[in-house]
Amino acid sequence: MSSASYIHRHTTVTALAATLVALALVSDSCSAANATTATTGATGATSDASLMPYFITPTLCSDGSGPDCTKLRLGNSYLSTLAPAVGKLFSCVAGNASAPGSITSKITWIDFTAGTWNLLRKPFLPAKAGATAGTITVTDQSGTRTIQSNNLPVDAKLGDWPMTKYALLTAIDQNPGTPAARSVNYALQSPATAAATPTCVGMGAIGVTLNGVVLYDAIDARGNDAVANEIVDVYGGHPAMTDYHYHSVPERLDGAPGSDGHSGIIGYIRDGFAIYGYHGVGGAELTNADLDECHGHSHGTLGYHYHATMEYPYTIGCYRGTPR
Repeated sequence: MSSASYIHRHTTVTALAATLVALALVSDSCSAANATTATTGATGATSDASLMPYFITPTLCSDGSGPDCTKLRLGNSYLSTLAPAVGKLFSCVAGNASAPGSITSKITWIDFTAGTWNLLRKPFLPAKAGATAGTITVTDQSGTRTIQSNNLPVDAKLGDWPMTKYALLTAIDQNPGTPAARSVNYALQSPATAAATPTCVGMGAIGVTLNGVVLYDAIDARGNDAVANEIVDVYGGHPAMTDYHYHSVPERLDGAPGSDGHSGIIGYIRDGFAIYGYHGVGGAELTNADLDECHGHSHGTLGYHYHATMEYPYTIGCYRGTPR
C-alpha cells in the first residue's frame, strides 16, 4: 500500500487537534516457554514463534498487581457515542469499519471470541539508534498553561520507522509513516475546572505528554482498540503519516512517584486537567474500578485528575472539563 493511500483517521483534524499498548518502554524478550505457546487470533491457533524477536515484557506486567497482561480486555466493543460510562470511551464519532488498519486475519495476539488480547504476544517495532531529541516548554501564567513542543520525544526514544523495513510487521500493519517534527501549541485553562456534564472525545489529539509527544484517544480509525490492534514501537508510539503520537501512556514516563507512592504528572489533557501515571496513593496500580467514567478521580490536594491504566480506554474516557 502506498503512503498516499494509507489515510489515518487522525490526519483529518485541525492543526490544534493534531497538536493518550503501547505501554512499551523497556524491550525484553519473552521467555522461550512463552514464545512457543500458541495464541488464538482471527484465524484460530497460530504459532507466534516468528514474532518472538518483537515481543516485550513491560514491568507493569510482572509487578504482581493490576490486570493480567495475557488477558487484557479488548476495547473493540466499548466505544459509545451516546453517554459516558466507566471503562468505555465516550466518542463524538463512531469508527469507520472500512478505514485502513491492521489486517485482522494476521493478528495472532487477540482472541476475538473471548474479547481479550495478550500484550506479551504482541509485536513491537524495534528502537531506532541515534534519534534526535524533541523539545518542550511549559509556562503557567495568568490562568493559562502554555505548552509548546515539536512533537518528538524529549528523551529521544523513537522506533525504527518506517515499519516497511520490517516485512513481518508490515504484513500485519501496513502503516508507512515516518515521524517528523511539527509545531504543537496548547493554551490550557489553569487551574482547570469541571464542566456541568462530561463531554465526548473528538478525533485527534486529546492532550500532550511532558515528553513532548501528543496523546490520542484509545481508538483507531475503525473505532477499534488501537492499543490492542495497531503495531506501535517499543517506546509506545506510532505515526499517522508524519504525526507521531501515543494511544496509551508509555510506562517509562511514569518514573517519578511522590513520597506517598502516587504517580507523578505525565502530561495535560485539553480540558486543562493533568493526567498522572499508573499508580495511586500507596503505589497500587489502578484499574477502571478505581476511576470514574472519564477515567479520573479527585482526592487530597491534587483535586481532580486523570490516570493511565493498562485497561481500555487507557487514558481518558471523556472530558471532565471543557477542552480547548
